[in-house]
Amino acid sequence: MTHRKKAVIEYLKINELTISVAESFTGGLLQSTIVEYPGSSKIFEGGFVAYSKWGKIKILGVPAEIIREHGVVSSEVAAEMASSCKRIMKSSIGIGFTGAAGPGRINGKPVGTAWLGINIKGKTKTYLINDASRGRNDFRQYCVDVAFKELARLLKVEE
Repeated sequence: MTHRKKAVIEYLKINELTISVAESFTGGLLQSTIVEYPGSSKIFEGGFVAYSKWGKIKILGVPAEIIREHGVVSSEVAAEMASSCKRIMKSSIGIGFTGAAGPGRINGKPVGTAWLGINIKGKTKTYLINDASRGRNDFRQYCVDVAFKELARLLKVEE
């Protein structure tokens, strides 16, 4: 685990904050990374892997009209995923990931496109991640690293 990841998790523990995650194309990689850390049960409420459109709608409650209007790989869907998992798990922070890691486009979005949503203190910020140069699994790992980077920035975590 990198220093940044450890610093974020320590910050959450010290400040008694909890986190939940809703993932799509990352397939649980962010959740797995969180639980690599000893004592993660103090900060990790749980999460979801809603890989399909159906899972996003039925499990997380993402409105079907948002998916129809903006596509499954969109800022709006990432934001809904983040706020939904936060609400369902009653956590302090919710993170949502949706994207196209390959092998092909999703709703016209090219491989190497992802949206990250972070819901904290009642507000959701979204981040577009683009990197078509990476392979499927490298892109997924890169996106998890970006999630920790942006979470550290939002929380003002000292590294």
